[in-house]
Amino acid sequence: MTQTKEAGLAVVQLAVVWLFGCLLTGVQLEAVLVALFVGGVAPVAAVGAGVAALGVAAFAGVGAGARAVVPLTRRRRGLWTWAVSVYALGTVGAFGVVVVNFQINRLESGLLLHPAGGACYALAAALFLPGIRVRLGALGAAVVLAVGGAYGAWAASQPPTLDEWINVNGVDRGLLRVGDPPPGYTLRVLGASEDGFGADYERPHSDRLHLAVARAGQDTRRVDARGCPVPFGEPIHCTDDGAGRQLLTYEGGHQHQELRLRRGGLSYTVTLQGSDNDLTAARRILATLRPATDRELDGLRELPMRR
Repeated sequence: MTQTKEAGLAVVQLAVVWLFGCLLTGVQLEAVLVALFVGGVAPVAAVGAGVAALGVAAFAGVGAGARAVVPLTRRRRGLWTWAVSVYALGTVGAFGVVVVNFQINRLESGLLLHPAGGACYALAAALFLPGIRVRLGALGAAVVLAVGGAYGAWAASQPPTLDEWINVNGVDRGLLRVGDPPPGYTLRVLGASEDGFGADYERPHSDRLHLAVARAGQDTRRVDARGCPVPFGEPIHCTDDGAGRQLLTYEGGHQHQELRLRRGGLSYTVTLQGSDNDLTAARRILATLRPATDRELDGLRELPMRR
């Protein structure tokens, strides 16, 4: 048999293994997901054993047609050795592909999942082809795939930059405003979205102060001529607090106060909970409003980001 014909048969064999590997990757993933949904170790073990047996048997059938290019498959024992080895090595690689895919996009897109899984089985089969160069090439490709996958998973696990988080989540930087922490308080950013921004001011052994920033008009509740929300069941008292601020006192089952300020198309609200309401601290927050620094916003990077 000429080298050209042998090379052609080897390519055909690897293509068949790749196609079957693509199918097997999808079947195994679905089977494991169903078994996990059912729950329990026994279903997962049973499904895994069943799929493995069918996969090895199918690869034995594929190997039977590769006797011309894979000497190991010319004997019965060698054929089953080849089938088990290709299945085991390929499954380990395909499992790594699934893990990397989940780390990067939580399996939301599986366009490359099946072809990459099939490539792992094809590389495993290539390790048994005659010729040291072919085997070294297959081993090198496997190493490159493993290193690239590991790097991709590592890169995906790193928190985004602050600008990336803000841009992906559609946050308007104009909403990201805070007041200086009053004496004894520390600032903790809670979150931001297209419509608003929130932060807490915390002090040991005291109720927190919550700052909410939104566009003016975002609150759609009915208001009276003074801009005070119309009560719905429980009394609300509004008073002028000076410097453009408005103090709202909510009575009833959930008593609290809100100190509000409307300025520059934005509405700022400091919510005071509990009995030790610190109006002086709330007034200081609204009196020192400014754009939040990147350092103050750094906690946003740890929050979920749109994909």
